[in-house]
Amino acid sequence: MQPTTTASIPLHTHSRLRHAIGAALLGTGLLSMSPMAQAIEVYKTDTDRVEFSGRLAAFAVIQDGAHDEIYNGGSRVSLIHEHQFEQGWSSIIRAEWGFDPWFKDGTDAHYKRMLYAGAAHEKWGSFTVGKQYGPWYDMVAVNTDWFWINGGEASGTFEGRSGDGGLHGTGRPDNSLYWKKGFDDVTVGLLYQLGHDGQHSNETSLFEDGVFTTETEYSGYERDYSYEAALNWHPNEDFTVGGVFHHTELSDYESGNSENGDIDAWLLGGHWSPGNWYIALVGGEYRNHIAGSTLDSSEDFVDKARGAEFVVNYKFKEVIWGDDSVELYGGLNHLEDADSEARYAYQILGAAWRVKDLTLATEYRFDNSRLSDGSEYSADRDQLMFLARYDF
Repeated sequence: MQPTTTASIPLHTHSRLRHAIGAALLGTGLLSMSPMAQAIEVYKTDTDRVEFSGRLAAFAVIQDGAHDEIYNGGSRVSLIHEHQFEQGWSSIIRAEWGFDPWFKDGTDAHYKRMLYAGAAHEKWGSFTVGKQYGPWYDMVAVNTDWFWINGGEASGTFEGRSGDGGLHGTGRPDNSLYWKKGFDDVTVGLLYQLGHDGQHSNETSLFEDGVFTTETEYSGYERDYSYEAALNWHPNEDFTVGGVFHHTELSDYESGNSENGDIDAWLLGGHWSPGNWYIALVGGEYRNHIAGSTLDSSEDFVDKARGAEFVVNYKFKEVIWGDDSVELYGGLNHLEDADSEARYAYQILGAAWRVKDLTLATEYRFDNSRLSDGSEYSADRDQLMFLARYDF
């Protein structure tokens, strides 16, 4: 869904500086396929630039003919500093926070989306360290992150052990090191995620048979490391195809004892964008990765799940006076349990009107999810949604 995609950044007009910083931004997924945002340049010289940007977004849902409440659509603020060194090196520092400007729960519910720093060179590629998008999303899953409201579940990016994919690494991995380099029409991306001890213990004193004992309960996760390797082939600007492999070494303490929580996942995908068309497909397999609640599983995480997402989009230019484009689009999101009939699946028909920094979109979601025994959900899950988003 496009509300989760990082907006692109306008670059300097100076050609050398633009090329070097462009390499850094490409290495962190900032020059993705999302719409351009008009960022605010706080400070700018021939070698430095400080930028403030973000978005305000909200969407409403109508289900069973009833008007649901307003939801936050990925609102955020971002601060970026870029610097041009000698010999073709450039650097970037980015801090981004998500927040709920609608105070749905009585608070702004702010959280850290990204925090990283890095350097780039045309010859050596880009190197970034911190909490950031890795090659899983930046190079493959982003191909179908094209719906304005729905989408993304079938790619395995955010449906794992933490909401933003920070713990297991397929979304915005924390404590990560990411290298990305283009070689003619091939791009390589490698990520390594350092360990994190999220284990917690709670000791309870017991008195049995005249003896005091201590019972310890464990919870949380302990990550040893994770890594990703991705390869993209892009013979021209309209066509890209590639794949990524992900592995996480993880100990799961949610059951009270240490259990193997290791994750293995693969994702293939690409896009073709002739003229005003945009067509994309991704598909993958996820082992011990997808949350059981997503696929009506009794397990905390599904042993083996498969997913596919397809998007087709057509942009009409200048059909309404003063607009940037009118989009008509459709597609599907299909995530299934390999060992049962459970699936989380739906089809989308949508339209959007983009004028300058404002986007108005509507999507109808035809749901055909199933329970583990193959039966339908008792309630009608079809939804009509409306989105308003302003980028700055």
